[in-house]
Amino acid sequence: MNSQYLRLLSFFIVNDSVTINELLAVEHVSERTMNKYIQQLNEELAGAAQVHEKRRRYYLQVNDYQRLAKLQTGHLKKSLDFNDANKRYAYIVKRLFQSTDYITLDDLADELTISKTTLNRDLKQLRQALASYDAEIYAMTNNGIKLMIYDDYEAPIIVDHFVYDYFDLQAMVTSEWLDRVRQCCYRLGLEASMSKLLRRHLIVLNFSINSGYRITSQIPNFHRLWQLSENPLQLATVLSIGFKTELSDNELDYLMAPLAFKANGLLSEALIDSQLTQNGIIFERIRQQSELSSALNFEHMYDQIKYHCLFLINRTIFHVQTNQLLPSNLLEKYPIAYDLAQTMLKVLEGHLGVPVDPAEMGYLVLYFEMELEDRQNKGQPSFEVAIVGQVGASVIKFIQHQLDEIFEDEVVVTVFANAKQLNMNYGHYLLIFSDRPIEYGDTTTPVVRISAAFRANELRVKLQVSLVERAILNSNCEFDFWNLKHQTPYLDAVKTMIEARIDDGSLNTSFMKSWQQREQQGSSVFENGIAIPHVIDNSGHQRILLQLGIFDRRTKYQDRDVQFVFLIGIPQKLNHELNKVLSQVYDLIFLIASNSNIYQGLLNYDQQQPLTQITEGI
Repeated sequence: MNSQYLRLLSFFIVNDSVTINELLAVEHVSERTMNKYIQQLNEELAGAAQVHEKRRRYYLQVNDYQRLAKLQTGHLKKSLDFNDANKRYAYIVKRLFQSTDYITLDDLADELTISKTTLNRDLKQLRQALASYDAEIYAMTNNGIKLMIYDDYEAPIIVDHFVYDYFDLQAMVTSEWLDRVRQCCYRLGLEASMSKLLRRHLIVLNFSINSGYRITSQIPNFHRLWQLSENPLQLATVLSIGFKTELSDNELDYLMAPLAFKANGLLSEALIDSQLTQNGIIFERIRQQSELSSALNFEHMYDQIKYHCLFLINRTIFHVQTNQLLPSNLLEKYPIAYDLAQTMLKVLEGHLGVPVDPAEMGYLVLYFEMELEDRQNKGQPSFEVAIVGQVGASVIKFIQHQLDEIFEDEVVVTVFANAKQLNMNYGHYLLIFSDRPIEYGDTTTPVVRISAAFRANELRVKLQVSLVERAILNSNCEFDFWNLKHQTPYLDAVKTMIEARIDDGSLNTSFMKSWQQREQQGSSVFENGIAIPHVIDNSGHQRILLQLGIFDRRTKYQDRDVQFVFLIGIPQKLNHELNKVLSQVYDLIFLIASNSNIYQGLLNYDQQQPLTQITEGI
């Protein structure tokens, strides 16, 4: 199985089901080519799993988990030939690693049986990949190329990431030695995954030393979290016993580094506490650099995330590649948490001088989102719902139960015998249940039949729209509508929307610059034609800016369809109330994306009517 199919397999493993448009956007190929890829992937899987299509969504059905796990973890990579680019990269790095002299391009091309054009293309890709390891492929005219590693602890890491999966380095280590390590880890109560990683470090360090690379300098920013006594000393002795030379302290640090990647019983509480204090200083920089000055209690946040941060830093130092558990497009559904996580990555990368593995982003987003949700749920006002008509106590109780299921906040239900009583006690209700058609002075409040309470999905839609409508009326959300022509490119359309708000003073010019930078970082287009460009707004306006643009026909941007543009400005000082409104806006947007009825209602939007019009007929 080549790298193309391994990457596609990983994408299906991470995502429950995906549309063809999502697949095309990820791989940047035509639908015909993607169908060919899927067909060939199914042939490669040979019954271990199968990609199926149902209602235009593709998903992976697993038949043999053990075989699939071997495919996913790369056990079959060693059988690849030089037609696979990653196999060639591995050979080139291994060849350069084991050579003390320059290697000519002609010799290397002959060994790989490829053209010099292909070799030069491979070297270009390798140079880019090696840059983050403080290493380069140095070329000298008439001599050839040579591998230069400027930070010696990176040598075994380069072997680990570029060579280990593609060549049998384990053959250079005795099975008895590896068995002793496995047994020692078992006795000490270490997880099987930890034991496997320790043996992997042993194998690559052994290869690195035998190739002439020693770790003579202290590993930057790394601090032992174990005392070299008792159980850790037992492990160190077994790990190092088979080396033909005495290990330096720095090599021993590399060898035992997996202990510092996650919690385990061999770590010292005193050393952990000391490092947590030091890391707290780094975390303070996140507060200083965050554009969201009041969205989070950073002291409490650090208390929640400090252990994760501790092990994240150590994993980053050693370039540990984390499993991608969450699809990347899901992360941007939590915009505030996403921005905070990006700030944290920026601070950590600046401090460590090493890029953080992209898969770590998902975990950070979830930590920040949980903290934000805990904060916004404190002290929130209750929602008011009215029931009008001759309604029995059991029905009222059922409606209350349904509302409590939907909202975590307290919902106050007021009962009126008839419409006259309702209008005499005029108030703005989130929703009004009635046993018959009635007229109410506030046209923005949806009036629904009692039976709606028995249809939970429809009720959720109506309530979600009503929440955003209420925020608009309370000036917590500044809403505007745009008709967009499909001939206008997506970026030009968003730029026009922003310029109009800059002209009327709703935004300042920095918003435009921030949006352009955000677009360069990644796409804001999600599934089902929904685009959500969102940026921090430092204009000082205390409200959520929501600009809705609707194209008269679907247009394309980065191989994705775009029908709706939800431009969102998030105030820099985000208090409890606005944080709640922002969550309600995002909940509504993703509800629109998944509900065909409300989606169609939005396509027929009338600017003269309140937002709640899109729920009519649901």
